[in-house]
Amino acid sequence: MAVDNGDAAAMAVAVTGTRTVAPAKTRVTLATFDLPYITFYYNQKLLLYRLPQGAGDFQDVGLTLPASAEAHEKTDPNGPKKPLVARVFSFPEPVVARIKAAANAALPPGAKPFSAFQSLGAHIWRSVSRARELGPADITVFAVFADCRSRLDPPVPATYFGNLIQAVFTGVPAGMLLGGPPELAAGMLQKAIGEHDAAAVTRRLDEYEAAPKLFHYSDAGPNCVAVGSSPRFRVYDVDFGFGRPERVRSGGNNKFDGMVYLYPGRGGDSGGIDVELALQPEPMQRLEKDEEFLQVAAA
Repeated sequence: MAVDNGDAAAMAVAVTGTRTVAPAKTRVTLATFDLPYITFYYNQKLLLYRLPQGAGDFQDVGLTLPASAEAHEKTDPNGPKKPLVARVFSFPEPVVARIKAAANAALPPGAKPFSAFQSLGAHIWRSVSRARELGPADITVFAVFADCRSRLDPPVPATYFGNLIQAVFTGVPAGMLLGGPPELAAGMLQKAIGEHDAAAVTRRLDEYEAAPKLFHYSDAGPNCVAVGSSPRFRVYDVDFGFGRPERVRSGGNNKFDGMVYLYPGRGGDSGGIDVELALQPEPMQRLEKDEEFLQVAAA
């Protein structure tokens, strides 16, 4: 569809509301549009910055919305969602540092070091795969929802309001993942994230527009571990007038087998990370007893 910001009569969508914001020295008009488009989270209304003349072209992907999210999930070819158990594991700063050091210990001189996110992500991926008791040939996928603002060409400012993310996937047989050292898993994550550049973002969009679909949770991949947040978001600095939050959790929405949310530690621990994880009951029971995952033996 085409949106002409200079001529209201030519607009193919309806502006349902506007407001003015001042993110810096300039003021920007923020508009809410009704779009025949759906995101992964079934959000039918998107907040968009008003674009310059001639730059507001949107592609109508021609999808028909289901009656409800529940009706859509019933069409999942992999069957209904299985019962899940959610737990939060708190990793204090010394444990996070130890996990990061272990991932970086065998790197050759001059190699790019692994971040705390990549090191802990690899640790979670390996531990969950072990708890699921995967066979050596079973494929397991790690997915991270990457911020694409700085990946575009030209890049989008960090103050861009839209939810500009794409899922970045990497998969490997469980035998290779668990049989290799920690730096193998961390290296795969680093490579997949690093290679997701402007060309990869555009290619993913082109593929979607050529064959649009409404995603199911199982589309995240087989035996998946998916990270949908980052401890760099200072969630405990948010104050709506009630003081500092006691705890931040994801709630019941968007949980599936292997979904992970990472938050900064609550107790003033600047380097600590809370790991919120959803798994099927039996693997979760095994994970809760896994001292290698919990780092109890080394604590």
